[in-house]
Amino acid sequence: MRVHRSLQILTALTTLAVLTACSSMGRQGRSDSDPAYSSTTVAWDSGPLDRDYKSQRSDMDTRHAQEVANPRAGESSDQAQQRQKSENDDLDSRYAKGKAAHSQTVPPGDQQAHANGQADKPHQ
Repeated sequence: MRVHRSLQILTALTTLAVLTACSSMGRQGRSDSDPAYSSTTVAWDSGPLDRDYKSQRSDMDTRHAQEVANPRAGESSDQAQQRQKSENDDLDSRYAKGKAAHSQTVPPGDQQAHANGQADKPHQ
């Protein structure tokens, strides 16, 4: 029992010593005065992109609500739901692309065609 307890304490102290040694080596090995080591921190403000996305999302949600209240002529309920889902997915995809590219605005997409009800029609 005493040997087992002594081994536990010894293992804990050894682990602590190794962790301490490794952490101090990491700090010393990469100092700011070392010309081979450089660190660049880039801060990107996603606020403008987020505001643009929220604005476009709000406009789209308002338009979709109006379309539910006043369906488009010749468009079934299922077709409208599929089109609106496609528009939602398109906006979310463009937002993700803008975020990945650190854009200030949501990249343009097929929103004009969606707004005119021509999203599924071939372009001429």
